[in-house]
Amino acid sequence: MHRFPPAISLFAFALAGPALLPEAAIAQSDGRPVSPQEAGEGAERTRRRGDDILVVGRRESGYSSQSQSGGTFGEQDILDTPFSVTVIPQELLIDQQVRSLGDVVRNDPSTLVSSPPGFNDTINVRGYNLDNSSSYRREGLIFQNQVQSPFENKAAVEIVKGPTSVRYGFTPPGGVINYVLKRPTATPYSFVQAFGDSYGSYGVHADVGGPVGERLGVRLNAVAAREATFVDGAAGPRFMASALVEWKPTDDLTIEFDLEYQFRKLEQQATISIASFASGVTTEQRRALLERFDQTTFLGQSWGTYPTSNIIGSVGVKWAFAPGWTVQGRAQQMRLERDQQGISIRAGTLQANGDFSAGIFYDPNQIRDPFSSELFVTGRFDTFGIAHDIAIGAAYSNNPLRASNRAAQPVVGASNIFSPVPLPRPLPEALVTAPTLDLLVFTQKAAFVSDLVTVTDWLKLFAAARYADQRNSAQQVADGPRVTSYQDQTFAPNVGVLIQPVEKVTLYGSYSAGITTGVQIPNTAANFGQPSIFLDPARTSQFEVGAKAEILAGALLTAAYFDISQPLAALGADNVFAYIGDQQHRGVEVSLSGEVAPNLRLIAGGLYLDPTIDNPANAAVDGNRPSGVPRYQANLYVDYALPAVPGLALNGGVFYTGDRFANDVNTFTVDGYVRFDLGVRYGFDLGDQRLTARLNVRNVGDADFVEGTQFGSFNFGSPRAAFFSIASEL
Repeated sequence: MHRFPPAISLFAFALAGPALLPEAAIAQSDGRPVSPQEAGEGAERTRRRGDDILVVGRRESGYSSQSQSGGTFGEQDILDTPFSVTVIPQELLIDQQVRSLGDVVRNDPSTLVSSPPGFNDTINVRGYNLDNSSSYRREGLIFQNQVQSPFENKAAVEIVKGPTSVRYGFTPPGGVINYVLKRPTATPYSFVQAFGDSYGSYGVHADVGGPVGERLGVRLNAVAAREATFVDGAAGPRFMASALVEWKPTDDLTIEFDLEYQFRKLEQQATISIASFASGVTTEQRRALLERFDQTTFLGQSWGTYPTSNIIGSVGVKWAFAPGWTVQGRAQQMRLERDQQGISIRAGTLQANGDFSAGIFYDPNQIRDPFSSELFVTGRFDTFGIAHDIAIGAAYSNNPLRASNRAAQPVVGASNIFSPVPLPRPLPEALVTAPTLDLLVFTQKAAFVSDLVTVTDWLKLFAAARYADQRNSAQQVADGPRVTSYQDQTFAPNVGVLIQPVEKVTLYGSYSAGITTGVQIPNTAANFGQPSIFLDPARTSQFEVGAKAEILAGALLTAAYFDISQPLAALGADNVFAYIGDQQHRGVEVSLSGEVAPNLRLIAGGLYLDPTIDNPANAAVDGNRPSGVPRYQANLYVDYALPAVPGLALNGGVFYTGDRFANDVNTFTVDGYVRFDLGVRYGFDLGDQRLTARLNVRNVGDADFVEGTQFGSFNFGSPRAAFFSIASEL
């Protein structure tokens, strides 16, 4: 198992360098955070922690947020949204020393994470896997989720739940992840941070910005790091640089320019999946293999890396052209390039003694370069004393997936999961691939409208609809034409009612219909690439009722019941991957986040889920629970600033996931697990500098567990690990 380095080394590193730390300024006299209403739109909020007095942008402060922008057109109060949204602000990301998306979503009981160590995280919301090409967003536009997003330049992460087709078009019914960027602050600031962990990671991060003259503001972030994982040997460099420039040529017009670049290179860990086992390996032997396997063992090869670079540029405009009316637009271009030569356990080769046949997935020319844009007008008007808050607009996106359609997968040799052996890299002639093609291109043109109608002081109605023209096309041969595999015009409605009997309390109900992107067909299926590598999109729906309340002057309490349905795709007896029935998920989720007592903040939640496969034509799966979906999940993270010791705070977390099945026939169960975390934060003065040191220990009990089971894989959780940092404001 992976263990800490010597305590002396840990302490020495903690003294040497820092963590994510917001910029400092002035709080209210009682230390209470300034609310958005008190601060005003776009102003800064503050917080107090013992003797630490810090200021951050409005979306970056606290453990809860009063607004969101990922589920609606423009920013809207969470109490005015008839569906569930969880916002994880930057302050919580800082205190938990977040390094990956999986670290973020553990704070929401309705989400699961699954990925090999160091690879991009794939997220499951309310039991449905999100789609890498459509379900991850950056300021509402497409972020191709085939690389970890950097968090050093993010102000918040929004988890929008349920069908989101009205906002984003063709997406799975679980929801979307939306990244909110850091923006310039009203006063100059700069800080430097150093960080590390017991895996062997270390790095530095600089965040500077503020006004430049009267009409210009900037926010700059840069990171240089060695990124390591809990798997011995899976490590490599990471570099990130970003800039956001905000220009106000007039008081009513704001123009943004944003640029972000990141490079990562790590060895790829081979994963064990339900398909890895040889046919003669019994269920008991499979379970014994998983229980004996040490998750820190590297099953790949030192030459089996996946260097990935991505650059994203966007321009945004916001113009208040009349009192109460604003036009907003944004266009974004992303280009991701990946050279993948990862080692895999070839299907059907893993024996009871741990022997397996290793293959290589070799595709050095993967490109993802989505362009996405939207333009909409928001405003308010009255009709016969009834107020309307409306949004109307249009969107366009072109999202190509470029790679070889015959990536080489030759056998590179035999190894063993308990005693891996070095294997030679295949000769160049064995790694020749077909030319890079437009394997699939998603093109969408859309128009949308939404209206929040205030009927009385206590009753609001919500209605929205999106018309989309979606075309999916694929290229099968080099220099050949792209053949349309799907084209349709769809209409997605969303209606809701909000009852607000008292201030800061909302009861709501909503119905939404959606369209999925179409599930990717496994490359082992008989219908892979005929004519597409994806199934056609399918219709989904959700009914949700719930309650939201802002309590204790800064905490948000939410509860919801939901019923979601979508077609279920699986391999049939003829090895054809197709829709075989329906997958229906009914559940109840509850969450509480924010300051619940003086000096005490938390984020907590629980989920009960009743997921069912409805396929009367297949008795083997009909009535079963879908693979990878637990019935129960819960999370609790608490942070307490000790009044008796100024600057000192203690924190801890408990994260629970129930048992899951590794297949739809429910013959292989993956045990549930509980993970305990502990941490400490201390702010102190060194000369005229204010420093904050953080130490977080995850999985304190060193539990062994399988964290993710999406797509049939067994992705193990990290053993006990320490994350440490220190930050100094300059």
